[in-house]
Amino acid sequence: MAIGGFGRGEMYPYSDVDIAIVSRETVGDELQQQIAAFIQILWDIHLQPAAKVGTIAELCESARQDLTGDSALLESHYLCGSRQLATELIHQLDLQRDVAAFTEGKILEQSQRYTKASGEASLLEANVKTTQGGLRDIHTLLWLAKVQGLPPQIHDLMRNAILNRTEARLLLSCQKQLARIRIELHLTAKRAEDRLIFDLQTQVAENLGYVDDTNSRACEKLMHDFYRAIKGVKQLSGILVPMLRDRVYATLPRVVVELDEHYYQVGNMLAVHNLELFRHKPEHIFISLRIAQEHSDIIGLAPKTLRAWWAAAHQQVNEAFYQNPINRECFAGFFRHGNGLTHLLRFINLYGVLGKYLPAWEKIVGLLQHDLFHIYPVDDHILMVVRNMRRLAMERHSHELPFASTLMHAFERKHILYMAALFHDIAKGRGGDHAVKGVADARSFAKDHFLDAEESDLLAWLVEQHLLMSMTAQKEDIQDPEVVARFSNQVKTIERLTALYLLTVADIRGTNPKIWNSWKASLLESLYKAALHYLNGRQSNRQTAILDRRQQAMHELSQYHISESQQRELWHILGQAYFARHEWQDILWHLSKIINYEQQPQAHSQWLPDTNTLKVMVYMPNRPKLFTELASVFSEAGMNILTARAYITDHNFILDTFILQFPSGLSTADYLSIQNKTELALNQFVNGNLSMSAATPASLSRRSRHMPIAPRITIDEEDNPGWYNLHIITANRRFLLANIAAVLSELNISIRFAKITTLDERVEDSFLVYAPHLADTQQQLQLKNALLDQLLC
Repeated sequence: MAIGGFGRGEMYPYSDVDIAIVSRETVGDELQQQIAAFIQILWDIHLQPAAKVGTIAELCESARQDLTGDSALLESHYLCGSRQLATELIHQLDLQRDVAAFTEGKILEQSQRYTKASGEASLLEANVKTTQGGLRDIHTLLWLAKVQGLPPQIHDLMRNAILNRTEARLLLSCQKQLARIRIELHLTAKRAEDRLIFDLQTQVAENLGYVDDTNSRACEKLMHDFYRAIKGVKQLSGILVPMLRDRVYATLPRVVVELDEHYYQVGNMLAVHNLELFRHKPEHIFISLRIAQEHSDIIGLAPKTLRAWWAAAHQQVNEAFYQNPINRECFAGFFRHGNGLTHLLRFINLYGVLGKYLPAWEKIVGLLQHDLFHIYPVDDHILMVVRNMRRLAMERHSHELPFASTLMHAFERKHILYMAALFHDIAKGRGGDHAVKGVADARSFAKDHFLDAEESDLLAWLVEQHLLMSMTAQKEDIQDPEVVARFSNQVKTIERLTALYLLTVADIRGTNPKIWNSWKASLLESLYKAALHYLNGRQSNRQTAILDRRQQAMHELSQYHISESQQRELWHILGQAYFARHEWQDILWHLSKIINYEQQPQAHSQWLPDTNTLKVMVYMPNRPKLFTELASVFSEAGMNILTARAYITDHNFILDTFILQFPSGLSTADYLSIQNKTELALNQFVNGNLSMSAATPASLSRRSRHMPIAPRITIDEEDNPGWYNLHIITANRRFLLANIAAVLSELNISIRFAKITTLDERVEDSFLVYAPHLADTQQQLQLKNALLDQLLC
């Protein structure tokens, strides 16, 4: 008997050939040898058999113990041999099968599959078969139908009124699209590969006829169509799975509560008395969602109501619907109410209503960003940012980010923050600066949805400047009062500052789980507090900051009975620029280690509390390629460099400070072990007992190799002659910073400050360098070429 996909008549180039060999009597040795020989023949002709062998009783017991096996046997199809025996097996399986238990088991299995498949890999290298909305979800629908005695074919389900014509066409289209991709995956990989892995995406896309153009690559187009296909399956599953489940039994007693003349609540679902309501009165497309939002015990629309709602929304949500003030007031009300907003927006995005209501949204649905750090399509990323913003407003999540949650609870116009989250990336994929282009969309929305002038201005400003705080914190020296002043003057008000901080936190956390970390959280919080200090009228310039830090240092050293003459000698060694380049906490740490040991090389570290980061200071005589060798030491230890502050004293010692990130997924004991090993290696290094060879460029990740980004190098001149800002964007790899530093050392360029921004598999690094010879254009060109040679090797 053919079972599983073979029995269903759905085979792929490298699919297993699932068969059941049924015997009336227990299989003896002689028959076992015959079966083994038969299976070997199938292997020899490359059919990859997967066989279940046994008597009717044995196969029934196997099905009783294993829901997956029972699903395969549900699709049994007679091939040859005793037809009577095959009929008996199917009859016995049907008799023993508990339809309700099977249905509940498959729904639970589906939920567990979603949980298991969640994460970065499932988004970037999705499994065509098992991902949410994949082929397995279509199989589940057909299993739930067949176990109830319904024909397990899409056309037959339409004839039996389980599917309407529109739904049947959509399901067939999605199934065909996913099947085409899976077939090509098998053929390209020459194996049973169901994941759209980076290594295969480009070739599969080309084989399916996709081509690159100026706006997107072939593989991006493939993934865009893939995401739209699984979205269609998810839409139908939301209707059909509950409907098929309800045909068998209800999981809870049927409790009906009348809500008004149009609506009633059945269990935890919202239903309408008249399924024609949405078609005759389209404003109820949104009113129904408002009612669900206002009732925390309602989790969705009942299946028949959902089907009617979706059909009406598909036809009725258009320009006329948008122009109706009732609908616009209702839509704006979703944000003002707040509760359940994430669920609501995800629901109307899934069923295509958000894109119909906001045409700009439709352009970003399923749009991928192959930039090596975004892992979600743009629409999913935006909804993740909305979700993060909502979590900041909810007491039960305040333990996650206490500082941000406190600010959010006190912020009066939370609905503007939710709207800003919705619009901050809405103009992506159109070319040009998406932040600037999104302003027009935001202002148009604000005008149409009855926001006052102040709310409209705040929304538009947040959309335009949503990257300002992250770029300042991650790429500039926020200990410099002039950087803080420049940032604060762009922000102008405390309300804007708070709103931008909250949006920035929500945005970074919604981009990629690997990007957000405790160090980034502390950076943003430090910038927020410094800007708040400035906006409250306590401005300070660089000179006053230097004096304040020096006076604090003198006071602290005096407490330890360090004489004024010792202090003056130390100030002479460190030089005037030291206090301009370091914050107070670092100054105190440095001085406590250096005082009385000004000529002694040393290295120290401290684990920053409540973070997965390590602060390291290195103090030793300067020499060529020193920064390069230090970067190699940290790379050898498996540490990620987040920030590097290089400083050369007046007596030609380096005093470098690094913020390092521990590898992810480690325990406190692991952190302490790595800290001890790193500090030991550093002290061996500074005392000349650990030599470092040149770091060979490490290979790129699979994702970086198959979805490369072109390196970008810019050189900007500072106000002070001889000083330059060097910015590099490229794919991340081990020893990258050491390799960059080696190039700079070879060209006699001195690194004085480095801001290392690691965005998963992409880095955006900024270096403040001293190199008077870069005033020569030819020297700048030489630097760019040397860096490109290193980055592209």
